[in-house]
Amino acid sequence: MKKVSFLSVSAALFISVSLLGGTPVLAASFPLNSNADITFIQDNSVTSPVNPTNPSQTVTPNPDDPHPNGTAGPLSLDYISNFHFGSQTIQSLNAVYYAQLDKVTNSGGTLISVPNFAQVTDKRGLNLGWKLTVKQNGQFATSQTTPSVLTNASLSFVAATPNSTQQLALAPVTTAVTLDPSGSSSVPVATAAASTGMGTWTLAFGSGANANQGVMLTVPITATKVTNQQYKTTLTWTLNDSPI
Repeated sequence: MKKVSFLSVSAALFISVSLLGGTPVLAASFPLNSNADITFIQDNSVTSPVNPTNPSQTVTPNPDDPHPNGTAGPLSLDYISNFHFGSQTIQSLNAVYYAQLDKVTNSGGTLISVPNFAQVTDKRGLNLGWKLTVKQNGQFATSQTTPSVLTNASLSFVAATPNSTQQLALAPVTTAVTLDPSGSSSVPVATAAASTGMGTWTLAFGSGANANQGVMLTVPITATKVTNQQYKTTLTWTLNDSPI
């Protein structure tokens, strides 16, 4: 019968431990590269107006108060309110009149009142900034053959309140303006410096408790006022593709 001595068993254990406790064998690696890519295209669609007090809600213009369609393209002027001052009693002093709130239709089909506003969308992807200006095309006047002109009347806007679903750190800078009734010059109402103004921004003329006092018409007592005649003017809003 075969015998195993203590010495041979110890040797077997030493060999086994040596094999287990020796330098580990490193696993081999096989690197292989893959590709990732993306291509951007311009969005030239028209952007719908949104509620200036809640820009996550899309609205449509009041069908009883026609507005021109917004411009298309990656940088667009989506909406401008019309400014209605209504029928006013002639005052025996200099007077200030405020434009009525704008009315738009919400997604449920209900006509709601919102501050008068402009809306700009920048989806160019270049982050170059933009500037919105406005010009009054002549003094308020009647449409008679020999019109009555509202001499020395002035139309002015408070600094607009910007709003967006984007972070407010990207908001354009706004300023209060009084328009030149001669129509000879434009004034900036909002300027987005480079790296700001991206996305859709509403510019509300008046907000909160003062929402109905954002657009003002100042009429001096010396202005001739013909009764039962509507005085009108037009404004030209221009969106420039640079803040300069």
